[in-house]
This record gives sequence, structure tokens and C-alpha cells, in this order.
Amino acid sequence: MHMLGGVDEAGLGPLLGPLVVGGLLLTGPEGKSPWPSLRKTFCKKPRSRKDRRIRIDDSKRVKQGGRGMGELERSALTMWYATHGELPRTVADVLAASITPFEATRYPWYADAHHTSLPRWCDGDSLELDAHVARRELTRVGIDCIAFPFRVVDVGTFNALIRHHDNKSLAHFDATLSIIAAISRAAHGARKDELADVMCTLVVDRQGGRERYADLLGRAFRGTDVSTLSEGPKVSRYGLGSHTEIVFAENGESRAFPTAAASCLAKYVRELCIERLNAWFTKRQPGLKPTAGYYSDGRRFLGEIEDSSAIPMELLVRIR
Repeated sequence: MHMLGGVDEAGLGPLLGPLVVGGLLLTGPEGKSPWPSLRKTFCKKPRSRKDRRIRIDDSKRVKQGGRGMGELERSALTMWYATHGELPRTVADVLAASITPFEATRYPWYADAHHTSLPRWCDGDSLELDAHVARRELTRVGIDCIAFPFRVVDVGTFNALIRHHDNKSLAHFDATLSIIAAISRAAHGARKDELADVMCTLVVDRQGGRERYADLLGRAFRGTDVSTLSEGPKVSRYGLGSHTEIVFAENGESRAFPTAAASCLAKYVRELCIERLNAWFTKRQPGLKPTAGYYSDGRRFLGEIEDSSAIPMELLVRIR
């Protein structure tokens, strides 16, 4: 047996909306990639439009096309079910699972989250069936979903992190560390239960152009031995204690199934948040075109909204 984990984010570049960092920790047969083991039910890329397997890939690719939002929701929530044994019923159920709760009451667009039902973009009955089939297939091949954590870093918190670090990259890494720590705790708990000597490999999508992470990991995991195994322009590897290897890899979501699943989770949660923001503003200003929050369109959106005086810019717009 082996543990394989992954971490990825969605929403680092936009002007509006939260940054979300997701993670997944699996146990399974050592030396086997989940993609080929699960090819009956899951795929990295569908063979055709008729291929209805669940796609686990970079969230940007999963979300492409006219059915993209439904496919993204299906990917994220089938893995949610595999981990938790049930599907979330409302947006509030999802947001409540963030490992660091944020003050949703500061953001009026989340006020109706308890009344916003899921799924949002795919058929509920089909999703229930897919979720049961996916969990059964994971069990059949000996793969267990141990943890599926994520963190919603709302705009106010993200701005505070940037002020604290005076560096966007370090603010991003701060958020990523919280998910690495959550997966590390889950792996430790699994070892205490029944997997005492099982190694864990954690694949983290590369943080921009950074190649060296040893000092940052050492400061984050004080008292734990951090060893540098290799550092390079595409992959940097570190030992964390005696049973964990952390790999920072370019295109990590293409290298590791759990990193791709983490990408889908992070993107899905961010899309739920952006949908609530758009719904709140467009309800008050009919005809306002929704935004995905990225810089150019975010500036357009800010220029067109008529009544933002009740919302502090600190909670609406990122400073970087």
C-alpha cells in the first residue's frame, strides 16, 4: 500500500472572488497510477462525446465546452461522495467544509447559500448514480479516499495575507501550506489506525516559477526534518520526516490523479462562490453581465455595477 496526495488551486490570478486551494489523499496499491486502474469509470480525457466516464484532469480542460460546468461539478462531487459517503445538498454545505471557515456574513452574496441547492449544473439523479458507481469502482481496485480538504481564501483574507507577506507568491504558498498540513495530518491519522509504515507522496502543482521550497517547508513544519532530494526547473522533491515526500511539479495535475482531482475541487468551489456574487449583483441590477472575475472583465464589471457603496472594496477587489 501507498498514500498518494495532491494539491492544486483555482483563482490565483483574478481580480474578484476567492482563491481556493484543494487537496486529495488516497491510499492504494503501491506503484500503480489511479488513472489506468480506474479506466472503467474514470478517464483523463474522454475518447469521444459519447464517453461518459468521469473526467479527472486539469480543471481548465474539464470545464471546456458547452457541458463543461456540468462535467466539472460531476468530477468534484463524485470524489466528494467517495470521501464523505454523501453529497452536499446546498452551497452552504460545501462552504462549511472549508478547513479554515471564513466569515460569510461579511459577504452578502453568500446570504442565500443555505437555500441554493446542489447540483447546480448537472442532473441530480444522474449524479447520485455516478457517485455510487465511482465509489464502488474505487473500492474494487483497492483505492480509498482518505481526505478531500479545501480552503476558501476570501478576498478580505487574501488581501490581509498579501499585506502580511508583501508578496503574492508567499500569500499563495501560505494558503497552500494549510492544505499540505491538512493532508499530512490525515496521513498521520491513517498511519496510527492501520498504515504505520506506509509512505506518502504528495504532488503539489508548482507555485509559479519557484524552484526552491526547503526553507519555506522548514519554517512551516518546525521540528520535522526537511531534506532536499532534488531541485530543478520542472520538479523539486523534498523529504518531510521519514514517511512523506513532497513533490512540487510543473503541470502537477497532469502527473498525478489526486492533484487533478484537487484542481477540479478548487475550481468547482470557486465557481459556486462566483455564481453567488453574480446572482447578488444581477438581482439588484437587471441586465448586468455576469463576470468570471478575471482582470479585464473584472474591471468591466466594477465599472458597470451601480450600487457597490454598501460593500467595502477591501472585501470585493483584490489589491494584487
